[in-house]
Amino acid sequence: MIINNQPIFYWHLELSSKCVLACPRCPRTEHPDKFKVEVLDLDFIKKIMPPEVLAQTTRILLCGGQGDPIYCKDFLEIIEYIKTTNPDIQINITTNGSHRSVEWWETLASLLNDIDRVFFSVDGWDQESNNIYRVNSNYASTLQGIKALSEGNKDVNITWSTIVFKFNQDKLDVIRDIAKEHGAHTFQLVKSSLFGSKVPKYIDKNLGYDPLEPVGDISTYFHHDRNYFKLNPFKDSPRLRELDNAHNDRVRALALENMNKFGETDLLPSCLMGERGLYIDAEGILYPCSWISHPFISRTSATTGKKISWDESIFVEHKDQFNLHKNTLEQVLHSDAWNKLYGSFQSKDKEFIECGQKCSKEVSLFRLKNILKLDINQKN
Repeated sequence: MIINNQPIFYWHLELSSKCVLACPRCPRTEHPDKFKVEVLDLDFIKKIMPPEVLAQTTRILLCGGQGDPIYCKDFLEIIEYIKTTNPDIQINITTNGSHRSVEWWETLASLLNDIDRVFFSVDGWDQESNNIYRVNSNYASTLQGIKALSEGNKDVNITWSTIVFKFNQDKLDVIRDIAKEHGAHTFQLVKSSLFGSKVPKYIDKNLGYDPLEPVGDISTYFHHDRNYFKLNPFKDSPRLRELDNAHNDRVRALALENMNKFGETDLLPSCLMGERGLYIDAEGILYPCSWISHPFISRTSATTGKKISWDESIFVEHKDQFNLHKNTLEQVLHSDAWNKLYGSFQSKDKEFIECGQKCSKEVSLFRLKNILKLDINQKN
């Protein structure tokens, strides 16, 4: 399903901007004045994702750029609605996993099936180390949640995800053993450009570098690089393999279709390939992806030198046109503001700074190299 050039099969829902954590590089921590504490309730999800939309949906990501999805009041009811309406939708949940009861995790386990994945973001080997970055997390309750989920549903794939920092890079084997002991099937190592001295504002003036930066282990581009390691045996799910293959095939087809459309800007936009989910934040605002939703103070384009503040951005000035509380999905995707956004992909003078960083052809091809099976230096 495609509406006005926009694929509608992969969604990223920000169910809640609530979070008990205060991670120092989280947009909510860095710009607390630019976020409202909001949640999306079951009625809103039913409104924007009625059965006819869910019938066209293959994957939903529940992951917080503003908060943590598990703190949404209606979280379990929303999962139940989605899976009851279309059990073939793959749900991927990313959470820090803190402060939920065993009973809550057991209920979640009963709602998920063999095509679903849960990612627990844990960077330490005990309470003290995990709180270096995951400030205010409760390590014991996270371990309890992983164990309850793994024991409550043997079909759900559980991934323990760890960002490589300076403080933990010599303890990764220890962390991996703890993940295995508590029932995780996969260990994911994340190399992030966010924790490194290539971002000037994070450089400590006295040290001359970012104190969180690991030695030689950050992403080459402005995104996350991920490596996966098997821990515990996972029950093979033919449905999961089929869905993953079908998703990759669809992304590959859309990528090849869009490869030469944006020659002037040299973009290969993830949103138009379905590589990144169509993103709805906790206020109900629709964005092409979560990357472009992050607020900032000001940014300067590397290509034009133009400087823009967050308050001047299209998503602030024309917020009402992107608001799904006030408009239908069709109305937003056919609005003047959304057409302006699409037009920015085709002109260097109008190119969004975030799009140029995250979705240049070089960066997108690098990110998609395993899906596309193309030479990452290929320009045509």
